[in-house]
Amino acid sequence: MKEDKKCNKYEGFFVFQNEEKFYEHLEHCPDCQKEHEKYIKVSKLVKEVAPIYLKRKQAEKTNVIKRLACCFIFFIGLTVFTGYKVYDNYTMQVNYAQDSCLTTMGLPVDDYGFLEI
Repeated sequence: MKEDKKCNKYEGFFVFQNEEKFYEHLEHCPDCQKEHEKYIKVSKLVKEVAPIYLKRKQAEKTNVIKRLACCFIFFIGLTVFTGYKVYDNYTMQVNYAQDSCLTTMGLPVDDYGFLEI
């Protein structure tokens, strides 16, 4: 029985030969032509998917920024509602329980004006 030999020179010609010899081999070798067509199709698919992938990566970055912004706003809100005041000289003072906005809302607070749970 005679087995058909398949050409496996595509990668060698693609990597080690110049462009002229590579395309000359492609003209005469149907196996390498099929392999080259597969690589061209894959290349087109990658070019199609690249913008979608980049858009998804950008969305992930903006989601991280949004989460950080939400945490920042949460902690700022937490300090405002628990009795801390920020003054112009960038110092912080603790209000007493009677000055806390939580007591005016009727919520239980400790001696420092923090919400008791």
